[in-house]
Amino acid sequence: MVADDKFTGIESSDSIEEINRIFNEELSRQVEGNLPKGHIYKLGKPCKILLATGFPDLPIELSSTRLEEKSKQRNHQFDISDVKNLVLSLQRPIGVFVYGDCQKSQNIIIDLVRDDKNFVVGIFFNQEKRGMRISDIRGIFNKNNSEWLNWIAQGKALYVNKQKIQALIDQQRTNLAEVAYLDLNLVESIIETFINPL
Repeated sequence: MVADDKFTGIESSDSIEEINRIFNEELSRQVEGNLPKGHIYKLGKPCKILLATGFPDLPIELSSTRLEEKSKQRNHQFDISDVKNLVLSLQRPIGVFVYGDCQKSQNIIIDLVRDDKNFVVGIFFNQEKRGMRISDIRGIFNKNNSEWLNWIAQGKALYVNKQKIQALIDQQRTNLAEVAYLDLNLVESIIETFINPL
């Protein structure tokens, strides 16, 4: 049965739940050191939101090797277990943003958080892997919310979850260490009038 809501694309909600369950099991094995080296995580196909922003209708994949490398980067260290439920989070993005040529790659802000910073997932499209075309996760890390909220002011937004972003704007306003370059009033006014692609 195919669910008819904006959070599910080609996959039915049951199969997305199953893909997420398998991902979480495999992720636990990687945390424990029991996952085969070079394992490729399968994250299903893009939801309707991502398709509307220009994602190709291709499987999304993540290399376990890349995940481990990204988790150890000096400026963005996180625990591999922090990305539990990544499959479901990609189905419900907080925001989707231009990254270079938006027909080749995009950045997705998801609801997974580490150190009060939402994760950004950088996905490159139409990559040839093992004789097939996929969308490949090349970047994944937690990012200062002020930095990616500023992408809205820079005109990089392709999709925004207005309710969730407004909550983050409100939270940012209470932060005494507000970043000088971030004009929250401008971001808020853009969000209010932003027209999503679906």
